[in-house]
Amino acid sequence: MSSLNAQAENAYYPIPSDIGSQTQAIATPLDSGLHVTGTTLGAKKPKRHKKARADESVMGTNDASIVSKRDVEKCYHYPFPHVYRNFVKKPRRRSPLIHRGYFLRMYAIEKVVRNFLSEVSEKRKIVLNLGCGYDALPFQLLAKENEICRNTTFVDVDYPGLIAAKASIIEEQDELRNLLDMIMDSKNPRAVPLRSEQYVAVGCDLSKVDQLDQILRAELPLEKCKILVVAEVSITYMDLTAADAVISYAAGLGDVRFCLLEQILPAGPSHPFAVQMQGHFEKLNTPLKSIHKYPTPKHQAQRFTERNWSSVSARSLWNLWCDSGFISPRERSSLNAFEPFDEWEAFAIFASHYVLLVASNTAKAKAIDYHTETTYLGSDDTTNGHDANEAPFVPDTGMPHQPKETIRTHGALYKGRRDEFYHYGGFGEMKRLDTTDVYTFKHTTPFYDGRLPNAMEPRMCHTATTLPYRNQDGSYDCLIVGGRASPEHALADSWLYRNHTWHQVESLPHGRYRHSATTVVDADEDQVVLIYGGRSSDGVVLNSWLYWHDKLGWTEILCEDKSLTPRFGANMISSGPNTGILLGGMSEEGVIIPEFWKWEIDFKLEPPRVKVEAHCFDSAFLQQTVCRFGASISSGPNSNFVVGGVALYGCLPLRCEFLELLPDSFDARLVDLQMQTFKGVPIPLLIGHSSVWDGDGLAITGGGVVCFSFGSFSNIGVWRLSQDGQIEYNPWYLCLEKDQMPRPEPLPKRIKLTINNRFDGSDDPGTAPIPVSRERLSRPGRFERVVNKSEPVVIEGLGIGPCVTRWTTEYLKRQIGPDRQVIIHQAENREMNFQKKNFSYVAKDFGNFVDEISAGQTQYLRSLSTTEPADSPANLAIDYPQIADDFRLPSELQMVMQSFHSSVLRISGPVIMWLHYDVMANVLCQVRGMKRLLLFPPSEISNLQIPLGESSSSINVFAADALRSGTLAKTHPVEVVLQPGDILFIPPLWAHSASPTDGVSVAVNIFFKTIGTGYAAGRDVYGNRDIQAYEDGRRDIEKMSKRFVGIPSGMSKFYLERLAAELLGKATKLGAV
Repeated sequence: MSSLNAQAENAYYPIPSDIGSQTQAIATPLDSGLHVTGTTLGAKKPKRHKKARADESVMGTNDASIVSKRDVEKCYHYPFPHVYRNFVKKPRRRSPLIHRGYFLRMYAIEKVVRNFLSEVSEKRKIVLNLGCGYDALPFQLLAKENEICRNTTFVDVDYPGLIAAKASIIEEQDELRNLLDMIMDSKNPRAVPLRSEQYVAVGCDLSKVDQLDQILRAELPLEKCKILVVAEVSITYMDLTAADAVISYAAGLGDVRFCLLEQILPAGPSHPFAVQMQGHFEKLNTPLKSIHKYPTPKHQAQRFTERNWSSVSARSLWNLWCDSGFISPRERSSLNAFEPFDEWEAFAIFASHYVLLVASNTAKAKAIDYHTETTYLGSDDTTNGHDANEAPFVPDTGMPHQPKETIRTHGALYKGRRDEFYHYGGFGEMKRLDTTDVYTFKHTTPFYDGRLPNAMEPRMCHTATTLPYRNQDGSYDCLIVGGRASPEHALADSWLYRNHTWHQVESLPHGRYRHSATTVVDADEDQVVLIYGGRSSDGVVLNSWLYWHDKLGWTEILCEDKSLTPRFGANMISSGPNTGILLGGMSEEGVIIPEFWKWEIDFKLEPPRVKVEAHCFDSAFLQQTVCRFGASISSGPNSNFVVGGVALYGCLPLRCEFLELLPDSFDARLVDLQMQTFKGVPIPLLIGHSSVWDGDGLAITGGGVVCFSFGSFSNIGVWRLSQDGQIEYNPWYLCLEKDQMPRPEPLPKRIKLTINNRFDGSDDPGTAPIPVSRERLSRPGRFERVVNKSEPVVIEGLGIGPCVTRWTTEYLKRQIGPDRQVIIHQAENREMNFQKKNFSYVAKDFGNFVDEISAGQTQYLRSLSTTEPADSPANLAIDYPQIADDFRLPSELQMVMQSFHSSVLRISGPVIMWLHYDVMANVLCQVRGMKRLLLFPPSEISNLQIPLGESSSSINVFAADALRSGTLAKTHPVEVVLQPGDILFIPPLWAHSASPTDGVSVAVNIFFKTIGTGYAAGRDVYGNRDIQAYEDGRRDIEKMSKRFVGIPSGMSKFYLERLAAELLGKATKLGAV
C-alpha cells in the first residue's frame, strides 16, 4: 500500500464495512476531512480500538495510490488493456511530478517482478504481494505477457475488508475475470475470497504472521515453490517489531526473494523534504515506523542480513533512475514525449527518499544487477579524507523582515551597488513573477526603484548576470537572458539594465532556459556575457556557446571538442579574463552529468572558439558532490562557492550543501557550517534559490520545492554565509520605499473596531452594538468553556494554514478550475432576502463567478456537497480537494473535530447574508477580505420577525435606521469585523447577518454538534433544522388545537392561553436553572 494525498475524492471503489474480526473499514478517502494536528475531520468517528483506527488509516493510503497509478497508466500511454481503470471510478489528473514519481515506483517493482519471472526454473513461482491494496500488476502481466506468467501464481495479501472489495471488483469486471482460467473454491473462503490457478486473494492482518502462514500453506505448496515477496510501502506502517517479524518469516519460506520499497531519510530527519514527508503521514495517522531505525539503504541492507537473508542489495530510486543498466536512456527520454516536465530537483529529492531493496535467502539465486549504495551522501563516513574548510563560516538568519518578501523559486539575484542586490522573476505561489525584491544593507535607501518594462514577460529559470565594471555612481549593469514561461515556451529576449533604466537588446537566436551564464573579457578588453547550454521549447538540450557584446549583440562561439555533451542546469563561472569552469548539469534523459570542465575562449579567432578540458578529482566523493544540477555558484574574493542543488546520487545533506572551489588548484572542500537559526525559521531547502557575493559574504535567498504530494516548502528570509564569524544578525533588509515597486497584495492591517453611541456613527441615543469579545486559548479545555458559555467569541492567535496568504481570486480560479460548474446565489440587489426570494440559484462557471464578484456583482457561493447536494452536508476536503490542504483547523478546537457536521466554503461579493439562526454551533474562519457581522442572542428571537417554524428573517439589520426602529430597538446585538485569520465562534440559535466590508470575502464555516442527542432525525444539510422535540411539539400543538373544535371560540382562547402560560412557565424555570 502506498500513500498520496488523495485530496478527498471518491475516485476509487469503496471498501466494505464487514472486514471480519479486524476492524470496520469506512470507505471514505483518508484526506476527506480538514487537518487538525494529524487527525482527519469530516466524518463521524465511532469509538474504535486504537489499532482498528490505525488499520483503517493504513487502508486509506490505497485510495490515493491507485488513482495515481491509473493516471500514470493513462498519461504515459501504457499498452491496452488499461487494467487499473477497473479499480478507479473517477480518474483524476495528477501533476507531472507525481506522474514521474509513480512511474518510477511502478517501473522499479515491475522490473524486479519481471526479472524473477524470467528466471529459468522447474518450480512453480509465486509472487506474494504483502499489503497489495488495489495494485493491478498481476493483471497487467497476465494481459500483456502471459508467456512469462506461465506456471506462476500471483498472491495478493491485505486486510480482509480491502481484499474482499478487490475480489468483488475482479469478479465483476469481465476484463479482469477473463484473464483467470478458472475460479476455484477456496478451503477458507472467508480468508480467501478469490482463488484461481493464476491468482489468489488473501485477507489477513500482516502482523499475524502465524495466521498468514496457515492460510498460505492451506492454499499453496510453498515448500515446492520459488517465491518473490513484494512489500511496496506497506510494512513501514506496521510496528517495527511486527514489520521485522514479517521479514524474518519470509526468509524461512524456502527459495525466496524479497522486494521492499519504502521511505528513507537520506539527508536526515531534519531535511525540509523529510519533515514535510513525515508530517504528511503523521497527519494521515499513518506514521512511517521503520524510517528512523533504517534511514539509509545501508541500514536497510543490514536489516535483512541480520534476519538470515544471504544476499541483499539496496539503492535509492534516484540512484536506480540514473543507472542506465536499470532503466535505459531511451526509456527515460521517452517520458518527455508524454508531457512537459521541468521539476527535476523535486523529482530527484523525492526519489532519493525511497529505497528499493532486493534480497535472496539462497546462494543459488540469480544475481540481480543491483548493489547497495556505498557512495552515499547521507551516510556518516562520506567525508573521510576530505576535511571541511577550517575558516569560520557561519550561516546566520534574521527573522523575515516586514514587509515579507515574495515567495519565489528559480529567480535570479544580481548586484546593484555594493550595498544592494535584487531578486528578479521566478515562480511565486501560483504564477511566474515579473516583480523584483530589493535588498539593502542596514536598511539604507534603495538606489533602484524596481520598475520593469511592461514588455518584460514574467519568467523563471533565466539568468541575471552582473557585469563586473562599476559605473561612476557605484552601480553595476546587468543582463537578463532567456528563461521560460512553461517548459514548452522558452524565452529568447534579453534585457540590459544601464543608467537606471531597462533596455531591450538583441534577442537570442532561439529561446532557452536553465542555461549557464558568466562574464568574460573579449580581445578588445570589453566586458561580455557568455552563456552555454540550456533547454529549448521543444525539449532539445543545447550544447551551444554564445556571447553578448553591447555593440555586436549575440555571437556564436564554436566548440570543436565533441566530448562535451549537451546539458542544462549546469554551473559555470569565470576564473580569469577568458577562462572558467563548467560543473555538472543534466542530460536530455534526465541524468546528472558528473563532469568538471575547464574552458578557455580565444576571441582572436573569427568566429571565436572555446577549448574545453575535462578535470577529475582525486576522490569519487568530490566528483559526485561538486558536479550538481540546479545549484547556484558565486565568486568570492579568493574562491568560488557552490550552494545546494542535487547531486548524482540525489539529495544532499546540509553538511554537503556548501562547497568552496579553489581556482588555482581546481580542488574543492566542504564548508564547515556552524548553523545558527531562529525559532520558527526552518533550515533552508537549497533548491531554486539564488546566491550572490555581497562583498563580505554570500547572500542566499529564495528557493523551495514542491515536496511531491506531501505539500510544498519555501525558504524564509535571507541567509548569509559570512567569512567573519562575529556577524550574528542578518544585515540585509527588504525595502519598499519606492512606490513604483510592484508588490504582492498585502494582508489588511488589523483594525481596532471603535463603536460610537450609534451603529451608524451618530450621537443619537439608541441601540449600541457591543463588540464581540476576543480571547486567546491559553490552556487545554479553554474552547470547551467558550462553547459552554454560549456567547460569540473571536479566537485570536491561532493559525488556519497557508490559505490566508494563498487564497487570492487568481489562485482559487487556478486551483479549483475556471470551468468548474458551481451553484451560486445571484441577487437582485445588495440585500439578499430568503423570505422574499429576491435571488436566483444559477449554475455558473467558477471562473466567471469570481470575475463577476470581483467586478462588484451581487453574487454569493455557499458550497454544497458535490456528490449528494440535496442529502449530504458540505465537506470542504471532498467538495474542493484542490484547496483543502491550505486550510487547517487548529488543534485547540478539537471539540469541533469530535462533533463535526460540515465544512462550508463561502465566497461572496458585495451582498448581505439574510438574518438567520443555526441550530448547530459553528466556527467562521475568515480567510480573505473583511466581513462585518451583527449577532443577536436567542432570548431576543421574538424581536427579529422570524416566523414560527422558520429560521430566517426579512429584516436588513444593516439598514441605516434598522437598529433604532421597530422591534430591533429592543434588542442588544453584538458586532464584530472579521479579518483574515480570525475565528468566530457562533453559538447555536444566535441569529446573525453578515456583510463584506471590502470587496471579495472568502471564509470557511465549520458546523458541529453541541448536544449528544435530540437533533432532528433525517437530513440536515445546512445544520439549521430545528431539534426533534420542537418539531414534535409543533405537531402536538396542532393536535391540541384540534381538540377544541366545537367549543366556543372565547372558551377555546381562554384555555389555549392557559396552556401557553404553562409552557412559558416551564421555559422561565429552565432559564433560571
